Amino acid sequence: MDSSISALAVAGWPDRTDLRMPTQLRPQGHDIIRTWAFYTILRTRALEGIRPWDAILINGMALGEDGHKMSKSLNNFIRPEEVFESNGADALRQWAAIGGSPGNDIPFQWKEITAASRFQQKLWSIFRFSLPLIAPYDADSGQVDRWLSAELDLLITKTTEAMDRFQFDEALKAIRAFAWDVLADNYIELVKARLYGQDGPEKRAAQGTLFTALETLARLMAPFTPFLSEEIYHTLTGQSVHVQSWPVAQGQPMDRAGLAIKEVASTLRRYKAEKGVALNSPLPGIVVYSDLDLETADLAGVANSPVESRTGKPSLEMKPIAVKPQMKVIGPRFRDRSQRIIMALMGMDPADIARQKEAGSIAVDLDGEILELPPEAAEVEIQTLSAGEAVDILKTKEATVLVRR
Repeated sequence: MDSSISALAVAGWPDRTDLRMPTQLRPQGHDIIRTWAFYTILRTRALEGIRPWDAILINGMALGEDGHKMSKSLNNFIRPEEVFESNGADALRQWAAIGGSPGNDIPFQWKEITAASRFQQKLWSIFRFSLPLIAPYDADSGQVDRWLSAELDLLITKTTEAMDRFQFDEALKAIRAFAWDVLADNYIELVKARLYGQDGPEKRAAQGTLFTALETLARLMAPFTPFLSEEIYHTLTGQSVHVQSWPVAQGQPMDRAGLAIKEVASTLRRYKAEKGVALNSPLPGIVVYSDLDLETADLAGVANSPVESRTGKPSLEMKPIAVKPQMKVIGPRFRDRSQRIIMALMGMDPADIARQKEAGSIAVDLDGEILELPPEAAEVEIQTLSAGEAVDILKTKEATVLVRR
């Protein structure tokens, strides 16, 4: 009888004359639908003649690490205080939100708590790095700033739709992906040079865009991590995040040029990693060809190298420069003559071998004896030239990048 008046009590019954009913949401387990849910509906209808709530959200059970429903009799439960002491309440809330769709059981796993803590640490690191560099400026934004604003709009839309469907796991996964990948790994890395640079419109645009992103993230995260979100939002604005409105998408269209710059920057970082070059090491020079007329300041900053932007397509020359005999092809077929064939191939003109490969075979002169080799018997190393300079070619969806060698 006492639990069945819970919705009434929350709504202010019996003291309020303007009873706040129906309440918005009743969350509860599926094991007490017949009791708590039905009794509450009956009691509220009998006393006030109205329904108790607009929606009821039936959640699953929390499972112990043994896979069974947590219970005292099985002694397979985790005291919430254990998680609070080691990882904090926000981490436990993240586990509950990201554990699955409504109605599904949620297995307790310490690794999920650890992952939640790691994300909070990442978000806090982003905030601590940004705090001395940002301000709520409303400056003319560049291509990369507009790209991030569009990504933030997409996040707000996706998160709002997921929350409206009570798909808390989808909402939190989207927020994590944005904060970790889009904001930290891409945007901040791109605009560091501007943030550390001299004051001006470009710097203020980056400062204002990053401020807006963090302020919005704090509001989106507030239902999941109320303590961390409050600390971030209050430090940024002097106000409590828990009395703010939910973010609304501003209709920012995706800036193709900003997206292209992000892709070029990622490709350059990958290029350096594959070449064993430190990410902060300069390159001899970079030329980016694209029909989007890309801004170069952020690319030059992230690559620590001069960057030139050109429209159209590059004019390239492909020059054969070396021959690589393939012993796995030559050896089984020519056996004792293999070494002589290899020496002969090494002494031939790479351009001539390239032409013969295209024709379907390679002719080798062994002291007057002409042997026909299959085209796969030799590989030809091709050097790409642009305006007479050797370059490496990197491709993205919207750009061709030439890196001088």
